[in-house]
Amino acid sequence: MALSITIFLLGLCVGSFLNVVIFRVHEGESVARGRSKCQSCEEPIDARDLVPVLSYLMLKGRCRRCKSVVSSQYPVVELVTGVLFLLAFQKHGLSLLFIRDAVFVSYLIIILVYDLRHMLIIDRFTIPAMIFAVIVNMWLGVVPAWSILVGGLVLAAFFWIQFLISKGTWVGGGDIRMGALMGFMLGLEQGLVALFIAYLLGAIVGVGLLVTGKANRKTPIPFGTFLASATVIVLFMGEQMINWYLGLFV
Repeated sequence: MALSITIFLLGLCVGSFLNVVIFRVHEGESVARGRSKCQSCEEPIDARDLVPVLSYLMLKGRCRRCKSVVSSQYPVVELVTGVLFLLAFQKHGLSLLFIRDAVFVSYLIIILVYDLRHMLIIDRFTIPAMIFAVIVNMWLGVVPAWSILVGGLVLAAFFWIQFLISKGTWVGGGDIRMGALMGFMLGLEQGLVALFIAYLLGAIVGVGLLVTGKANRKTPIPFGTFLASATVIVLFMGEQMINWYLGLFV
Protein backbone atom coordinates (compact mmCIF):
# COMPACT_ATOMS: atom_id res chain seq x y z
CA MET A 1 0.00 0.00 0.00
CA ALA A 2 2.77 2.42 0.95
CA LEU A 3 4.58 1.71 -2.33
CA SER A 4 1.39 2.31 -4.33
CA ILE A 5 0.94 5.68 -2.62
CA THR A 6 4.58 6.52 -3.37
CA ILE A 7 4.11 5.66 -7.05
CA PHE A 8 0.96 7.79 -7.19
CA LEU A 9 2.77 10.75 -5.60
CA LEU A 10 5.64 10.25 -8.03
CA GLY A 11 3.13 10.44 -10.86
CA LEU A 12 1.73 13.70 -9.47
CA CYS A 13 5.23 15.20 -9.42
CA VAL A 14 5.96 13.97 -12.94
CA GLY A 15 2.64 15.45 -14.07
CA SER A 16 3.69 18.80 -12.63
CA PHE A 17 6.89 18.60 -14.68
CA LEU A 18 4.92 17.67 -17.82
CA ASN A 19 2.90 20.85 -17.38
CA VAL A 20 6.14 22.82 -17.28
CA VAL A 21 7.34 21.12 -20.47
CA ILE A 22 4.08 21.79 -22.32
CA PHE A 23 4.07 25.48 -21.40
CA ARG A 24 7.75 26.29 -21.78
CA VAL A 25 8.31 24.47 -25.07
CA HIS A 26 5.50 26.45 -26.66
CA GLU A 27 6.89 29.69 -25.25
CA GLY A 28 10.41 28.84 -26.40
CA GLU A 29 11.75 28.81 -22.86
CA SER A 30 14.22 26.45 -21.21
CA VAL A 31 12.63 23.46 -19.54
CA ALA A 32 15.55 22.98 -17.15
CA ARG A 33 16.28 26.56 -16.06
CA GLY A 34 14.26 29.36 -14.51
CA ARG A 35 11.52 29.49 -11.89
CA SER A 36 7.88 28.92 -12.68
CA LYS A 37 5.86 32.13 -12.87
CA CYS A 38 2.26 33.26 -13.11
CA GLN A 39 1.20 33.62 -16.74
CA SER A 40 -0.74 36.79 -15.90
CA CYS A 41 1.39 38.87 -13.50
CA GLU A 42 4.63 37.02 -14.39
CA GLU A 43 5.69 36.94 -10.74
CA PRO A 44 7.71 33.86 -9.66
CA ILE A 45 5.60 31.23 -7.93
CA ASP A 46 6.57 30.36 -4.36
CA ALA A 47 7.64 26.78 -3.64
CA ARG A 48 4.64 26.36 -1.32
CA ASP A 49 2.36 26.99 -4.29
CA LEU A 50 3.96 24.29 -6.47
CA VAL A 51 2.68 21.26 -4.57
CA PRO A 52 0.82 19.15 -7.19
CA VAL A 53 -2.98 19.38 -6.97
CA LEU A 54 -2.95 20.47 -3.31
CA SER A 55 -1.69 24.00 -4.02
CA TYR A 56 -4.32 24.44 -6.73
CA LEU A 57 -7.06 23.43 -4.30
CA MET A 58 -5.73 25.56 -1.45
CA LEU A 59 -5.56 28.63 -3.69
CA LYS A 60 -8.94 27.82 -5.25
CA GLY A 61 -7.41 27.84 -8.72
CA ARG A 62 -6.05 31.39 -8.52
CA CYS A 63 -2.67 33.09 -8.36
CA ARG A 64 -1.74 34.03 -4.80
CA ARG A 65 -0.61 37.52 -5.90
CA CYS A 66 -2.82 38.76 -8.74
CA LYS A 67 -5.79 36.40 -8.16
CA SER A 68 -5.97 35.53 -11.86
CA VAL A 69 -7.50 32.15 -12.73
CA VAL A 70 -5.02 29.28 -13.10
CA SER A 71 -5.83 26.78 -15.85
CA SER A 72 -7.41 23.56 -14.65
CA GLN A 73 -4.98 21.81 -16.99
CA TYR A 74 -2.43 21.76 -14.19
CA PRO A 75 -4.24 19.62 -11.60
CA VAL A 76 -5.90 17.48 -14.30
CA VAL A 77 -2.56 16.55 -15.90
CA GLU A 78 -1.06 15.89 -12.47
CA LEU A 79 -3.94 13.65 -11.39
CA VAL A 80 -4.12 11.76 -14.68
CA THR A 81 -0.38 11.13 -14.61
CA GLY A 82 -0.59 9.92 -11.02
CA VAL A 83 -3.45 7.53 -11.81
CA LEU A 84 -1.73 6.15 -14.92
CA PHE A 85 1.54 5.62 -13.06
CA LEU A 86 -0.42 3.74 -10.40
CA LEU A 87 -2.16 1.59 -13.05
CA ALA A 88 1.21 0.80 -14.66
CA PHE A 89 2.58 -0.20 -11.26
CA GLN A 90 -0.41 -2.42 -10.53
CA LYS A 91 0.01 -4.09 -13.92
CA HIS A 92 3.77 -4.65 -13.90
CA GLY A 93 4.97 -4.10 -10.34
CA LEU A 94 8.23 -2.25 -9.79
CA SER A 95 9.88 -3.49 -12.98
CA LEU A 96 11.43 -2.35 -16.24
CA LEU A 97 8.03 -2.67 -17.88
CA PHE A 98 6.66 -0.22 -15.32
CA ILE A 99 9.43 2.24 -16.20
CA ARG A 100 8.74 1.73 -19.91
CA ASP A 101 5.02 2.40 -19.51
CA ALA A 102 5.67 5.41 -17.24
CA VAL A 103 7.87 6.98 -19.93
CA PHE A 104 5.36 6.09 -22.68
CA VAL A 105 2.53 7.65 -20.67
CA SER A 106 4.54 10.80 -20.00
CA TYR A 107 5.25 11.36 -23.69
CA LEU A 108 1.66 10.61 -24.67
CA ILE A 109 0.24 13.05 -22.12
CA ILE A 110 2.53 15.80 -23.41
CA ILE A 111 1.51 15.10 -27.01
CA LEU A 112 -2.18 14.90 -26.08
CA VAL A 113 -2.30 18.18 -24.15
CA TYR A 114 0.01 20.07 -26.51
CA ASP A 115 -2.11 19.15 -29.53
CA LEU A 116 -5.32 19.94 -27.65
CA ARG A 117 -4.01 23.41 -26.76
CA HIS A 118 -2.04 24.32 -29.88
CA MET A 119 -3.25 21.98 -32.68
CA LEU A 120 0.31 20.76 -33.23
CA ILE A 121 2.15 17.45 -32.92
CA ILE A 122 5.79 18.48 -32.84
CA ASP A 123 8.94 16.50 -33.57
CA ARG A 124 10.51 17.58 -30.30
CA PHE A 125 8.17 15.13 -28.57
CA THR A 126 7.47 12.40 -31.14
CA ILE A 127 10.99 11.70 -32.36
CA PRO A 128 12.60 11.11 -28.92
CA ALA A 129 9.55 9.02 -28.00
CA MET A 130 9.98 6.93 -31.16
CA ILE A 131 13.67 6.33 -30.48
CA PHE A 132 12.94 5.32 -26.88
CA ALA A 133 10.06 3.05 -27.90
CA VAL A 134 12.09 1.14 -30.50
CA ILE A 135 15.11 0.70 -28.23
CA VAL A 136 13.24 -0.33 -25.08
CA ASN A 137 10.77 -2.64 -26.84
CA MET A 138 13.58 -4.34 -28.77
CA TRP A 139 15.60 -4.70 -25.56
CA LEU A 140 12.77 -6.05 -23.39
CA GLY A 141 11.46 -8.31 -26.14
CA VAL A 142 7.82 -8.04 -25.04
CA VAL A 143 6.81 -6.98 -28.55
CA PRO A 144 8.25 -8.95 -31.50
CA ALA A 145 10.85 -6.96 -33.43
CA TRP A 146 9.03 -7.42 -36.74
CA SER A 147 5.79 -6.17 -35.18
CA ILE A 148 7.48 -3.03 -33.83
CA LEU A 149 9.06 -2.10 -37.17
CA VAL A 150 6.14 -3.13 -39.40
CA GLY A 151 3.67 -1.48 -37.02
CA GLY A 152 5.50 1.82 -37.18
CA LEU A 153 5.80 1.61 -40.96
CA VAL A 154 2.17 0.62 -41.59
CA LEU A 155 0.62 3.24 -39.30
CA ALA A 156 2.91 5.97 -40.62
CA ALA A 157 2.07 4.94 -44.21
CA PHE A 158 -1.65 5.08 -43.40
CA PHE A 159 -1.37 8.79 -42.57
CA TRP A 160 1.20 9.47 -45.28
CA ILE A 161 -1.20 8.23 -47.97
CA GLN A 162 -3.94 10.50 -46.60
CA PHE A 163 -1.46 13.37 -46.57
CA LEU A 164 -0.61 12.80 -50.25
CA ILE A 165 -4.22 12.37 -51.39
CA SER A 166 -5.46 15.46 -49.54
CA LYS A 167 -2.30 17.51 -50.12
CA GLY A 168 -2.03 18.03 -46.39
CA THR A 169 -5.62 19.12 -45.75
CA TRP A 170 -6.78 15.96 -43.94
CA VAL A 171 -3.72 15.23 -41.84
CA GLY A 172 -0.35 16.84 -41.23
CA GLY A 173 3.21 15.64 -40.96
CA GLY A 174 2.80 15.35 -37.20
CA ASP A 175 0.08 12.74 -37.67
CA ILE A 176 2.42 10.67 -39.83
CA ARG A 177 5.07 10.64 -37.12
CA MET A 178 2.41 10.00 -34.47
CA GLY A 179 1.32 6.94 -36.44
CA ALA A 180 4.90 5.68 -36.45
CA LEU A 181 5.13 6.28 -32.70
CA MET A 182 1.96 4.27 -32.06
CA GLY A 183 3.34 1.36 -34.03
CA PHE A 184 6.71 1.49 -32.30
CA MET A 185 5.06 1.60 -28.86
CA LEU A 186 2.37 -1.03 -29.40
CA GLY A 187 3.43 -3.17 -32.34
CA LEU A 188 1.34 -3.84 -35.43
CA GLU A 189 -1.64 -5.69 -33.95
CA GLN A 190 -2.31 -3.41 -30.99
CA GLY A 191 -1.33 -0.35 -33.02
CA LEU A 192 -4.17 -1.06 -35.45
CA VAL A 193 -6.55 -1.46 -32.50
CA ALA A 194 -5.44 1.93 -31.17
CA LEU A 195 -5.96 3.48 -34.61
CA PHE A 196 -9.52 2.16 -34.72
CA ILE A 197 -10.24 3.45 -31.20
CA ALA A 198 -8.80 6.87 -32.09
CA TYR A 199 -11.15 7.24 -35.05
CA LEU A 200 -14.07 5.98 -32.97
CA LEU A 201 -13.35 8.53 -30.23
CA GLY A 202 -12.89 11.27 -32.81
CA ALA A 203 -16.21 10.41 -34.45
CA ILE A 204 -18.06 10.40 -31.12
CA VAL A 205 -16.62 13.74 -30.02
CA GLY A 206 -17.06 15.25 -33.49
CA VAL A 207 -20.73 14.30 -33.67
CA GLY A 208 -21.25 15.58 -30.14
CA LEU A 209 -19.73 18.96 -31.02
CA LEU A 210 -21.86 19.20 -34.18
CA VAL A 211 -25.07 18.33 -32.35
CA THR A 212 -24.41 20.87 -29.59
CA GLY A 213 -23.46 23.55 -32.09
CA LYS A 214 -19.96 23.94 -30.65
CA ALA A 215 -18.38 23.11 -34.00
CA ASN A 216 -19.19 22.82 -37.70
CA ARG A 217 -17.87 20.61 -40.47
CA LYS A 218 -14.95 22.98 -41.09
CA THR A 219 -13.86 23.19 -37.46
CA PRO A 220 -10.36 21.67 -37.09
CA ILE A 221 -10.09 18.78 -34.65
CA PRO A 222 -6.86 18.08 -32.71
CA PHE A 223 -6.68 14.46 -33.84
CA GLY A 224 -3.36 13.88 -32.07
CA THR A 225 -5.34 14.09 -28.84
CA PHE A 226 -7.41 11.08 -29.87
CA LEU A 227 -4.40 9.17 -31.18
CA ALA A 228 -2.55 9.67 -27.90
CA SER A 229 -5.64 8.79 -25.82
CA ALA A 230 -6.22 5.60 -27.80
CA THR A 231 -2.57 4.62 -27.43
CA VAL A 232 -2.82 4.95 -23.65
CA ILE A 233 -6.02 2.87 -23.61
CA VAL A 234 -4.46 0.08 -25.67
CA LEU A 235 -1.20 0.23 -23.70
CA PHE A 236 -3.16 -0.86 -20.63
CA MET A 237 -6.03 -2.86 -22.14
CA GLY A 238 -4.98 -3.85 -25.64
CA GLU A 239 -4.44 -7.54 -24.96
CA GLN A 240 -7.78 -7.87 -23.19
CA MET A 241 -9.53 -6.07 -26.03
CA ILE A 242 -8.05 -8.36 -28.65
CA ASN A 243 -8.84 -11.50 -26.63
CA TRP A 244 -12.42 -10.30 -26.11
CA TYR A 245 -12.86 -9.64 -29.83
CA LEU A 246 -11.39 -13.00 -30.85
CA GLY A 247 -13.57 -14.68 -28.25
CA LEU A 248 -16.67 -13.53 -30.14
CA PHE A 249 -15.74 -15.97 -32.95
CA VAL A 250 -14.82 -18.95 -30.80
